[in-house]
Amino acid sequence: MDISVMTVSIPIDMETREEMENLIEEAAHVDLIDYNHLLNTSELTDYFLKGFCILAYSDESDQLVGVLTAVDRLATLDYEWSAVVLPSARKLGIGGKLLQELQRNLELRGASRDIALVASVAKTGQYMLATRGYSYELSEITMVANADSIQVDSPFEVTPFQNEGEELIEVLENAFGDTAEEAQEMIAFNLQTPNRKLMLAKQEGKVLGTTTIVENEDQLWITGLGVHKEAQGKGVAKALLSWCKHEAYKLGKTQVYLDVETDNDIAFSIYEKQGFQTVANTLFYRKNDVLQ
Repeated sequence: MDISVMTVSIPIDMETREEMENLIEEAAHVDLIDYNHLLNTSELTDYFLKGFCILAYSDESDQLVGVLTAVDRLATLDYEWSAVVLPSARKLGIGGKLLQELQRNLELRGASRDIALVASVAKTGQYMLATRGYSYELSEITMVANADSIQVDSPFEVTPFQNEGEELIEVLENAFGDTAEEAQEMIAFNLQTPNRKLMLAKQEGKVLGTTTIVENEDQLWITGLGVHKEAQGKGVAKALLSWCKHEAYKLGKTQVYLDVETDNDIAFSIYEKQGFQTVANTLFYRKNDVLQ
């Protein structure tokens, strides 16, 4: 089979996305893996998302037989990518061609990090990454809960960020170990990206916690949920999660999603108690020098 490979920038057009979804559906039926999550297909038509897609077509049938998506979600030149090849076209070297084009694009874009995402059950994919110089870095669980029409009463007020920069930086430093500079960059990114909303949890005017919601199509995602250590165990996270589920309902979403590292037992327990259930387990593999 002769293959042509091309690279397109995000956002992609709807026709290309439909081709990707057809390929993913066939691959998922065989592999039992949620490739839509790994490849971020619901976001690829988003004008605010930075990155690119690599597409492999059969010259004979003009069918899409392989795809790789690379996303620079925070515009920091840290690219997260994943790929899938049509089951009937595997063992033809398509994966190698996708990776060769990936490397070329990372070099052109001056990428600082190259991070591969693979499902925890995809042993072949993990082996392939290991043989190409990638090393395991961490594992994340994706969880989902239903949107809720009722917001639970709470002593904490959840409001959009206004001018609480210094207090929020302290929370981010305390909760995540961020530097002041990293916290400032994160705040600026969340405020400047239209589909993101930065929220604060307060009590008597004091900022105790924070989270950001990200809206794309029929989904609402929770990210960056953190609580100051002095306020942990008092229900701040519960208040933020309750607000997010209610906000999802108001926006017409049926579910709300979040990711949590597998070794974060405390956060995982909190999310479970608030009705979140595990739907995927993703492994992250990192190559320190993307130019190698």
